[in-house]
Formats: sequence, C-alpha cells, structure tokens
Amino acid sequence: MINYALRALYLILIIIINFYAASFIVNKISSRADRKRGFSSIKIRGFGYPFARFFKYIGKDYRISIWEVLLLFFSFFIWALVPFNQSIVLIRFESDLLIALLFYIILIFLMLISSSKSLYSFIFSNNAKRYLMIIAFSIPVILSIASIVFINRTLAIREIVSFQYRYPNIIFQPLGFIVVFISSFMQIKILGLTRKNTLLYSGNMQKEGSGLGRIANRAASYSAAFFLIILMIILYFAGWQNLYFINGNIMMGIKFYLLFFILVLLDKTTPGLNDYKYLASINLRFLLPVSGLNLLITVLFFMLRNIYSLI
Repeated sequence: MINYALRALYLILIIIINFYAASFIVNKISSRADRKRGFSSIKIRGFGYPFARFFKYIGKDYRISIWEVLLLFFSFFIWALVPFNQSIVLIRFESDLLIALLFYIILIFLMLISSSKSLYSFIFSNNAKRYLMIIAFSIPVILSIASIVFINRTLAIREIVSFQYRYPNIIFQPLGFIVVFISSFMQIKILGLTRKNTLLYSGNMQKEGSGLGRIANRAASYSAAFFLIILMIILYFAGWQNLYFINGNIMMGIKFYLLFFILVLLDKTTPGLNDYKYLASINLRFLLPVSGLNLLITVLFFMLRNIYSLI
C-alpha cells in the first residue's frame, strides 16, 4: 500500500512538472511569435512565471464547482492508465488502450459540462461546437488505432510498445500516422493553447474564466494535449523502447517534447480557425476517408497474410 501511494505521488509530481514545463514552452513560443517579451519580463528568464500566474488565478477566485473538481481529477487520473514507461502505471488492464480512449472522451465531455455554467448562452454554444469537433476529430484517430491493433494483435499498451522492439509502427502505418498527427494537431488547435480565437473564445468567456475553475480547465486542456502526443509516441514511435545506448525513459521525454514543440509551433504559425463548418469539411473530406481506407488496406493485408497465407 505504501509503495502504491509513493508511485501515485511520483506520477503526480511528474505530471505537475510537465504541466509547468509545457506552459512555459507554450507561452515562450507565443511571445516570440508575437514579438513580445513574454516571460522574459520576469526574473530568471521567466521560469517562475507559470507559478506566479497560478497564484494570480487563485487570488481572483477560490471557488470551484463539482464539475471542475471532477475535471481536475480526471486530468490526473487518466495518467494512472496511460503508462509513461513500464513501471509508472497504477492501474493495469488487458485492454488499457481502449479504456484510455474512453477516459479521454469522458475528459472532453467534462470540459463541455464545466463550460455550461456560463451565464451567456452563446458562450456555451461556442464551447459545445468546440468540444463536439474534438470528439469528431477523435473518430479518424480511433480508426487508425484499429489498424495498429490489427497489426499488433493486442489492445494492451505495453504489448504494443514491445511489438516495436525492432521496427516502430510508423514504418508499417505511415498513412495512419499522418491521419493521427493531423487529427491531434486539429484537436490541440481547437483546445486553444496558444491563442484566443473567435470560434473558441470570447471576451466575456475570458472574464468568467478566472480562479480555480480556470486552472482546472487549463490543466484539462494540457492533459488532453499530452494524451494525444503520448498516444502517438506509443503507437508509432516505439514508446519507451531504448535507442541504442540511450535509455528508453530519456527517449520518451525527447520524443514527447519534440512532438509537443512541433505541434505548438504549427498551432501558433498557422491561421486561426473561426469556422466550424471548415473544420467539419477537413474531417469528412480527408481524415475520415483516409483513415477508413488505411483500415481497409490493413484488414485486407491481415487476411491475406494470416488467413490465406498469400503474403
């Protein structure tokens, strides 16, 4: 029991440190892109700014609703299912990949419910479009994951990583990776980590979004972004597998922050999205057909190789 509690505390510490580092990176990229001083206006080149902003939010409003408590809880609890490596995992299931996806969808729904407390109906309407689009972009991700499951023959995350001890899955599923990368990028863009945009935010929403509730929603946004990036690393880039003499845990961190930096930089340097119909067309005309085609090709290859032995 003591060992389990220590592992839980260790996991929470890792998540908090990564939240802090990610917040620093996002705001540094945003300030540089906008040609502002950003965090450099704070001492030690801005390393203490996320910490100062945390207390600034608490100072504005310390009240928090039950939905925001649940949102904050799930932002951390999802990482009890998704392993950063073989040892740091609190809850083990045979089909933990499927359960992790379910918890991700629950996290998005909690973000939607949390936003419904707004006094302005148009704010909730914008948020409903926002989170429903995230769920819509999750469908091609699920289809691409189904292709990985066919290849690896398992829904267990650790077994999927072990399958890639020689070659990462991206070699066998380049099309699936492109779909997952674009879908993840669109979801992270919709989450609005680097900018305020007319589809996602409004002035009144920013006034309402202060205090502990704002912290809970911000933590949930980062947790959702982290989940998508970790999912890509596990499914396509061999997870925590060692690379020659480089330890797997170090490789996991390098892969994570490299992908995170690329996605945040793309988010900041591409135009804002202010038309949900345009987002829907990207999903319906490109991501869903390509992910469906990739799944069909994978199933045919699986049948020809494992059932009919023709390949």
